Amino acid sequence: MLSARTYRRVLHVLLGAVALLPYLGAGWVLVLTAAGGTGTGAMIGLTVPVVLIAAGVTVLPGVRELLVAAARALLDADLPDEPPAATVPFGTRVRAAGWLVVCAAFGAVAATAVLLAVPMTVALIATPFERYPPLPTGTAAWWAPPLALLLVPVTLALLVAAGALQARLVPWFLGPDPGRRRAAELAEELVAARRRADRQAERTRLARELHDSVGHALTVSTMQAGAAAEVLATDPAFVRRALEAIAETGRGALDDLDHVLGLLREDDDAPEPVRDLGSLESLLDSARTAGLDLRSEVDSAAGVPAAVSREVYRLVQEGLTNALRHAGPGPVELRLRRTGAGLDLWIANACGRAARGARGGRGLAGARERAALLGGTLGAGPDGDRWVLHAGFPAEPATPIDPADPPGARSGWADRTTGPAAPARREDARGESG
Repeated sequence: MLSARTYRRVLHVLLGAVALLPYLGAGWVLVLTAAGGTGTGAMIGLTVPVVLIAAGVTVLPGVRELLVAAARALLDADLPDEPPAATVPFGTRVRAAGWLVVCAAFGAVAATAVLLAVPMTVALIATPFERYPPLPTGTAAWWAPPLALLLVPVTLALLVAAGALQARLVPWFLGPDPGRRRAAELAEELVAARRRADRQAERTRLARELHDSVGHALTVSTMQAGAAAEVLATDPAFVRRALEAIAETGRGALDDLDHVLGLLREDDDAPEPVRDLGSLESLLDSARTAGLDLRSEVDSAAGVPAAVSREVYRLVQEGLTNALRHAGPGPVELRLRRTGAGLDLWIANACGRAARGARGGRGLAGARERAALLGGTLGAGPDGDRWVLHAGFPAEPATPIDPADPPGARSGWADRTTGPAAPARREDARGESG
């Protein structure tokens, strides 16, 4: 059983004969004119315009587009669309004219085969009963009916093969010229590369979000639980504060995780937690409760662009997380200052053994990416007996800010220097650099 595509291809082959009919009609008129005794000069004067018109029609605008539409519909040809304002080169139209000639030739052969096969089939079936010289008749023509039955599938097979051959040839005739074809391929490769880059950027962003939010929550909760376990019998008030901080940190981490999962599912209704400099005080208190001897000087965040406010919050979070993991004995100092150029962040802590041997992990790599996205700078490394993280951000971020984003902290923070809110219970450096 032939497929629908095969039938369409056979129809395209036979349509070539239809395209040939006007040219056959013009040729027949010229033949009759010559047979009527028209002079040579008159015949030349009549033939030349007819030939020029017949050739010129094949390269007119619209002819190639019609051939392309027919090839797509009947041959299932994968032909790229031309840009709306593109001018088709003359060479491309000449190739389309060549395709019209090829289709006419295929159609002429196919129509001839069909017109011959039908009467020949009837004659061969009737040969044993009727005389069709020079064919034999009677029992001597026993072979004629089987041959007639074979003639039909052979003719159909030739039409199917012609359609398949046209489907293979059509891209060369009706496709873009080599320069445009290469340009189209490059454009497709560029689109694919951009999609890969977008996917990679999205994965990187999600990895940063998970590392900064969930990673910080796990670190703080682990440190707080460990500190509470050490003083469970002697300082129940500290244990209570630690458990409350663990619960609060866990709730924030769940909100962040829900947001990231919504991004993975492409859920537009996924909640988007707001973590910016307006939430900085609770972050600092959480770090102190975890046992960090934190001393901070924080300028007012009023008027800081939302994008900068969010990213600086994440950088402070990363710096405090690393301090909890790696800091040696001694205070952790944090300064967040407004300058004429923008915002300046400085975090320093005693350099533990693990921090001295660390070269920076995913956390610092993500922090550098965050700073670079906003046109800022970030440096982190040992400075004498301390580990220092220093970042600077311009007054306006390098990337556009969504006006629908919530504004930065509006409440205002007075300049202050505060000591630890809770005693530092755990001073040993743990793990590798985040």
